[in-house]
Amino acid sequence: MPQGFSDRTVLMAVTTKIYANTLAKQNEGRLLSQEKLRRLAEADADNLGKMLVDYGYGSQLHATADFDADALIEAEINRLINFVESDCFDENTAAVLLMRFAYNNVKARYKFKLGVTPRTDALYPLLNDVSECAEKGDYSACSDILADALKKLDEANLQKPLSAARIDAVLTEAMYAEMRAKAKKCGKAVKKYVTAKIDFANLTAALRAMRLKVPAADLEAMFLNGGSIDFEVLNEAAKDGWENFASHFAETEYYDILKRVSNGGFAALPAFESDAGAIESSFFDGDIENLLSEAPTLHYYAAALNEYKTVGTIVTCIRNGAREEKNKRVRWSF
Repeated sequence: MPQGFSDRTVLMAVTTKIYANTLAKQNEGRLLSQEKLRRLAEADADNLGKMLVDYGYGSQLHATADFDADALIEAEINRLINFVESDCFDENTAAVLLMRFAYNNVKARYKFKLGVTPRTDALYPLLNDVSECAEKGDYSACSDILADALKKLDEANLQKPLSAARIDAVLTEAMYAEMRAKAKKCGKAVKKYVTAKIDFANLTAALRAMRLKVPAADLEAMFLNGGSIDFEVLNEAAKDGWENFASHFAETEYYDILKRVSNGGFAALPAFESDAGAIESSFFDGDIENLLSEAPTLHYYAAALNEYKTVGTIVTCIRNGAREEKNKRVRWSF
């Protein structure tokens, strides 16, 4: 290989990262401020769509006034997907960030194939969408991890018809395994992001298991590998009850948010889940101005998803006349 080729490759990679991060910071500047979120949370149901249009949601759509709030949120998620597909600085990082959307499509198509749920058009528009394989039963285009998971489900379904929850559990486990595999080829910020996602999934499972008094063996079956929290620690925390749960994680970055759950009990779990997205983006605050790092892109991605989830919660609660439930679910995000 000529010496100059390696130098040019490094220069192109650096230039691509600077461009992607600059664009990410510009996009993040268009996210809603805390004040705009508060105004939206106080709006009447009939005004939600108009307010979102005024705030820039659905700006790439035609005749946005004709779209409801759900369509506007969907449009923003699709725009985020397009950013990752078109402008992310690294294909492995892009694969990690798109994994949740790819597996959502796979779950929807596989459930339809088994007759668990009706056909849905609520699929994310991915350029490299292999979810059709889950419906047709030909897994040759899938990754090895996804193919193995789908074959496992096929075999289990022969013994007993699968529930939607069982399908979700197996494919979620495969999704995180695939995220870990891709993250190994990425920088430390992406690895940290994946670790945090797994940790939050395990913490949420443990908190729900406490409420339902799930046996330790069942909790272990739900446990996802690859995070920073050992199962033994998680299990001991679950045994110790709500008030003492957070104390088992005093040396972690999750302590403050878990302390709120310890103080609020199960009723605080919805807000914990809402706060998880904000915590994920905050992990990259210290390096957000470094355009040569992964942080600006990851910060924007996590912050955008947290906003869309928060806006979706607000819209759902207001539309159903559940303002008190809205306050429980999003108050810490504000």
